Amino acid sequence: MLFAEALKLLQEGKHVCRGSWTPDDGYITLLPSMKYVWKIVLLPNPNAGNFIFCVEDFIAEDWMEYQEP
Repeated sequence: MLFAEALKLLQEGKHVCRGSWTPDDGYITLLPSMKYVWKIVLLPNPNAGNFIFCVEDFIAEDWMEYQEP
């Protein structure tokens, strides 16, 4: 899916990732009451931080809803 479609999922409270990401790359989400996109990484230890998009992320067509492994 395109980034615009992934953004709609984020606004609905869902998690998204790129098809090119590995499970170790985690997913991105919007946290309640926060105005920035957060990247959540589960392995090797849970961690979260602001996600910085690159141009490739905006034009990518491999965005998808994140599914728990």
